[in-house]
Amino acid sequence: MMKKIVLATLLFIQIFAYENILATKSNIEKIDYPIVDIRLPSEWQATGVIPNVKKITFFLPNGRINQNFLEELKKYNITPNTKFAIICRTGHRSRVASKILEDNGYTKVVNLKGGMFELFKSLLKGVKYGKRK
Repeated sequence: MMKKIVLATLLFIQIFAYENILATKSNIEKIDYPIVDIRLPSEWQATGVIPNVKKITFFLPNGRINQNFLEELKKYNITPNTKFAIICRTGHRSRVASKILEDNGYTKVVNLKGGMFELFKSLLKGVKYGKRK
């Protein structure tokens, strides 16, 4: 029984070992390491990108992984030991990509949880809506 508990705990830790930070304006402003936006180019055009972000698509439109992703990371001097964050539209793709990167030896991946939607939500916090007078 104890063996099963230890194994389950280790599996849980392995599945969620990468770091998660909520993608709010204040959290992103505190980041002093590279941020990689893994969305599609059409998404970058539609909503814009975070200033100084590295743009590398992770999942292609057909759902497959960009086979050049790791090589493109190297162009930005991001190695398996470099701390960096990844962001997508809602946080789903970045969460999946974080796990895949971790499985490939990238030990310091930070997932920006909630993605650009969470960032936009934090930017709009406090904005009053309603009819104009």
